[in-house]
Amino acid sequence: MSDSADQVIVIGKFEQFKVDNYPKLSDDDAFERFASDLLLRQYGTEPADIERGLVSGSNDGGIDGVFLFLNQREPVNPDSVRLTKRKNALAGLQNGVSLDVVVVQTKKEKSWDTNVFMKIESALRAIFDDQQSAADLRAFPLNDDIVEKAMTWRKLRTNLAMLVPVVHFHVYYAALASQKHVNSYMTTKAKQLKGWLNGSLPTGSTTTVEYVGDAGLVTRLRDSTDFKAKLVLTKLPVREGNALVGLVSVAEYVKFLRYEKTATIREEMFEVNVRDYAGSNVRVNDAIGKTLASDSDSRFWWLNNGITVIADKADNPLELEWVLTNPLIVNGLQTSHVIHEQEVAKAITKSRLQQSILVRVITESDPNVREAVISGTNNQTAIASLQLHANEGKQLRIEEYLRPNGWYYERRRYQYRGEKVPASKIRTMTEVGQAVMATRLLLPDTARARPASLLGTATGWTRVFAPGESEELYLKALVVVDAVDDYLRTPAAKAIADNATNARFYLAAGYVLEASRVKKLDDFAKVPTASLKDNPTSSTLAALHTLLNAEVKMLDDGKTAVDRIFKGPYLKVAFFGKILSGG
Repeated sequence: MSDSADQVIVIGKFEQFKVDNYPKLSDDDAFERFASDLLLRQYGTEPADIERGLVSGSNDGGIDGVFLFLNQREPVNPDSVRLTKRKNALAGLQNGVSLDVVVVQTKKEKSWDTNVFMKIESALRAIFDDQQSAADLRAFPLNDDIVEKAMTWRKLRTNLAMLVPVVHFHVYYAALASQKHVNSYMTTKAKQLKGWLNGSLPTGSTTTVEYVGDAGLVTRLRDSTDFKAKLVLTKLPVREGNALVGLVSVAEYVKFLRYEKTATIREEMFEVNVRDYAGSNVRVNDAIGKTLASDSDSRFWWLNNGITVIADKADNPLELEWVLTNPLIVNGLQTSHVIHEQEVAKAITKSRLQQSILVRVITESDPNVREAVISGTNNQTAIASLQLHANEGKQLRIEEYLRPNGWYYERRRYQYRGEKVPASKIRTMTEVGQAVMATRLLLPDTARARPASLLGTATGWTRVFAPGESEELYLKALVVVDAVDDYLRTPAAKAIADNATNARFYLAAGYVLEASRVKKLDDFAKVPTASLKDNPTSSTLAALHTLLNAEVKMLDDGKTAVDRIFKGPYLKVAFFGKILSGG
């Protein structure tokens, strides 16, 4: 039977996607990323988000990926602050917060597997059952990655309980199969899964269980990844070149900041802002809040520096209404959050709601100009965050050094949106940091379990991104980890242990340690960056993998999730000890 018109389109798009983004991957692995990208577009995901959500190996419960999002834009991963007991763990989240859970299965076949949703339901029943421990889930059997996702979901659900989250649970099975061939048996299985989910989730939750075949994939291919927001001005703006300046009422600005018909702020608008929201108790923000809550002879915009927005495009279908494509607030984060919070609390006076705030909109496509605007509008005293470092000279030098070597350093989220850059060659600040933790600091446990915690401290940041360190280190670190990832996808690696997520940083650390030929662990820090090796062979990695797996088995009591062994302190000590003693 010849391919349908939709199949021809999808296959052509997939083949080009693989060539452009993941030429080294197998067709099946590349299709996982292709389909996941289409299914997750509404959440503004990037390649790093997708990689962290995918699971590997056998015993996956019929699941290829599990993705968690707060407020439709914030990915939640095992090392997220949202899963901790810190005082600021739930900062910025409001009662009724939106929690999306997306479960994905993909198959690059032109026919349907009629039992996929049955397998997924069986796995989800175990995951939802809090009486089943990590050890029980392992015995189900579910692999390490799925067990970790299960624990992440449970922790997040518990931590958010006081906020009474609204859960949106989505299960997708994507394939190249014809949408027309979804038969009554398959439809029944989808309804059964949906019915069970509806009965297992809190009141007010929504569920989606969907077969996404050729037609569904084509529809998603046509969907734009852009997000838009309407900005309504009070008077005609001043326009010059690619920019406009105008006044927007506080009431209309609140609408601009939020998802339509909700009280949820659109956090994606603040992705390039190098500062976090400092909170309403900070002196400046407290002053803004008090101004909004009281009337005076002074207009609000007289007392405020205003807002600067960079957008890809600005259209005005109506004289005073502008539709901004991909608006990013590069200055005015504090003001925006205070206005949002005060309106939620109904603390803004009627008079202030009708008063205006000054808004500047710049529609410039030149990345250098955009960078200059972002840097220029974010040079105030900053609140500590990872993004605070994005414009530091060290970070710029790393980006400049990596690009000619085929790597694209994403100092800021969405930095390469719209550019034809291979997804497999983009690395975020955290990913580069993890590579350095493993290969220079010999901290594979930290790289695996809590990279953000180390990077979030001044001392930890300086250890990873030391001002005097050669940019060559960051290239070598990426090359080693990439070589390890290539090895872990091979049948030979999977025959030793199908544990890519857990093993990757340990193998990278083990390789550089062994290749350095030091006799004592403390001597490794004395090895110059220029002397670090970055060309591991498959045979070398296989030997290290075998050694690592033996140590894991020694530490595994069968009662806890295996990822805890990799995240804990004992495996590293045992593994390094074996390497230094010659195995």
